[in-house]
Amino acid sequence: MKKNFATSIDSEISDNFKKACDEYGLKMNIVLEALMQDFSSGNYSINVSKSGISIKKEDK
Repeated sequence: MKKNFATSIDSEISDNFKKACDEYGLKMNIVLEALMQDFSSGNYSINVSKSGISIKKEDK
């Protein structure tokens, strides 16, 4: 079952993501689902600092 997912995203990030997906010939929702699954599996570390938030894929 598919569920709608809506959120506000920085327009530059959104535009760059759409362009990258187009270059790979993939739909944005497919890529987002894959990234969300990978993130949900605990494969990333998140760092929060005064300069912003960064995310790093963990080596397994």
